[in-house]
Amino acid sequence: MSLLTLYTGLLLERLIVLSSSRPPSMATDIPSVMAGVAALLGIFVILNTQLRDPTLPNHDISPVFAAPTVNLRTPEDNLTPWQYMSVSWMSPLISKGMTRKVNDDDVWDLGWEFKHARLHSAFRILQGSVTKRLLVANGTDLIRTTVIAFVQLVASMSRSSQTVACSLSD
Repeated sequence: MSLLTLYTGLLLERLIVLSSSRPPSMATDIPSVMAGVAALLGIFVILNTQLRDPTLPNHDISPVFAAPTVNLRTPEDNLTPWQYMSVSWMSPLISKGMTRKVNDDDVWDLGWEFKHARLHSAFRILQGSVTKRLLVANGTDLIRTTVIAFVQLVASMSRSSQTVACSLSD
């Protein structure tokens, strides 16, 4: 994730530098263009690299884009960042749901990170009060949810202020 952020920042910086250089001269812009292309290539490689360690066994993980079955774990355990962000791996389940009612047997088994036994044992290992253990175990999710809620609040406030400004100007 840090490399993706770094390469995205480099690409944006190169685009800003190239867009603000006046007058454009091809000879002096070649290093900037090449740096932007290298950053774009880095982003492409990161987005198409498997998130999971390829040396781990994957015999009980459903292949990406295969028909869902309860006998295999969800393909989430074996995705690239691009597949995860685009949710393209859900297309077989969505297709099945469009043709008929989806039953329990039609859905993948939970991924390894969400198995109850693993979560329970990981929670029991943590030390401290229940509140502290909950914060340690779920801190990332709490931060993510809080940031998303804050962004949604700011977006809705800016939208409502634009509506008020438009009605006042009329």
